[in-house]
Amino acid sequence: MASKALRTVATRGKLLTKSTFSGYDVCMNPYVGCEFGCSYCYVRFFIKDDTKPWGEFVRVREHLEEKLPKEIAKGVVNLGKGRSIAVNEARLVLGTMTDPYQPAEIKHRITRAALTALLHKDAPKFKKVGIFTRSPLVLQDVDLIRQLPNARVHFTVTPFPPDLLRVIEPYSPTTERRWDVVKKLKEAGIRTHVNVSPVMPGMSEEHIETFVEKLIELKVDEYFVDPMQPYKESFDAFREACKKVPRISWQEIEDTMTNKIEYGTWKMMYLGRWQAARAKLQHKMPEQLPIWSDHEHRVWVDMRTSTPMSRRTYGDEAPEPAPTVPTIHTDFDDETPNLD
Repeated sequence: MASKALRTVATRGKLLTKSTFSGYDVCMNPYVGCEFGCSYCYVRFFIKDDTKPWGEFVRVREHLEEKLPKEIAKGVVNLGKGRSIAVNEARLVLGTMTDPYQPAEIKHRITRAALTALLHKDAPKFKKVGIFTRSPLVLQDVDLIRQLPNARVHFTVTPFPPDLLRVIEPYSPTTERRWDVVKKLKEAGIRTHVNVSPVMPGMSEEHIETFVEKLIELKVDEYFVDPMQPYKESFDAFREACKKVPRISWQEIEDTMTNKIEYGTWKMMYLGRWQAARAKLQHKMPEQLPIWSDHEHRVWVDMRTSTPMSRRTYGDEAPEPAPTVPTIHTDFDDETPNLD
């Protein structure tokens, strides 16, 4: 399915800004808007276009190639409200408000230009660099990503059946293609984190065992299991998408998710089932860090030990093998067919 997004040029705007993502201080977004157009995406709250709905517009930040080296060369990033941080002490993340490897990257290569600037021999180096994406196009930059300081790719794999995935993420790659990308990232020696997100009642339960097995098989370094937050705007878009799949009992799903008590009960049931599946295989990779990430309640739990985690310092250190403790029971189609 070819993208129908309108592409325009963004010629101004600060490139390095304060990050609200856990474990990162500074963020950078090579594009404004996102062609993947996932119906549940929280960014649709913040990024608007006067003529096009979310997913049908993208602004290419063509000024990045010239301006980013100058911002980095200052050696300091202004975080606002009188705060700043030295580049060599800052943790940088790409892709907080867009996918840096959306189809536009095939032609424009803005993300590659950003990575090239970060690696320039005379540029101050960030303390850590992370990239959030769900796209196979990330593989085209493996040569650069491997050179980044403390590099980490956060790769999203959505636990939904194929027919539903196609209507809620109409331009995203298939689940199997995503697993293949994770495999190649690991083979390239890149630290890889998988976002199992979003998980939802009536849609994600059947994938628990398969996902746990795949995460172990591919030796993923860590992963989040992240329930969806029913924000109104994204939830409304998600509802309309799901109605295109008649077999989905949407009303039951909505009744559960909009009732805090029922949704909380479902989350504990889902977590318990995931824990039971994980407990059978964790011994094969005891250093793998599985995280229960309930953003609604701002709770992160190391599933190996059932202990809360620090959101601020997450990912600063490589996870150590956890002690043995009781388990708690609470076709990507775009402008080009060649993405291998």
